[in-house]
Amino acid sequence: MNPPDAGGRPAADGALDEVDLAILDGIREVFQAVDPMPADLPERIRFSLALRDLEVEVARLVADEDQRVPAARGDEQSRMITFDSDSLTIMIRIDTNPDGTARVDGWLAPPQRREIEMKTAADSLNVTSDEQGRFAFARVPRGMAQLVVRPADQPDGAGRSVVTPALIL
Repeated sequence: MNPPDAGGRPAADGALDEVDLAILDGIREVFQAVDPMPADLPERIRFSLALRDLEVEVARLVADEDQRVPAARGDEQSRMITFDSDSLTIMIRIDTNPDGTARVDGWLAPPQRREIEMKTAADSLNVTSDEQGRFAFARVPRGMAQLVVRPADQPDGAGRSVVTPALIL
């Protein structure tokens, strides 16, 4: 233990002792009980690190991510999410398939043909939007997902890609 300072308190510039470590352990236990780390945090960090070396435009979430829209039949609901960047707006609708996967229908504004990649923890899925900016992924596994929208039909990949924040399907 460190000798006391002028006010009679232990000096703060010494190494941590067993009492300090016990206090820190208690603080960690309190935070784990009150505000535990989200189970998907490591997966979110991996998604973020995968983008660090790319030259991309990151889209911002525009609509409330949990906006629910009644489906045409039954009690099912769809989720509508809109992302916006300087050059592109991406709107997606997420529906549940009977097999538990998700169907994702999307629209780009301004309408244009683009290569769309849906990154998931399991795999990457790829489609191309039509000239009206429409695209669809019929079966996407549930969990963390992220869209990467790249220019289509441009030599040497000219133009910037747009990346959405990760979302949970």
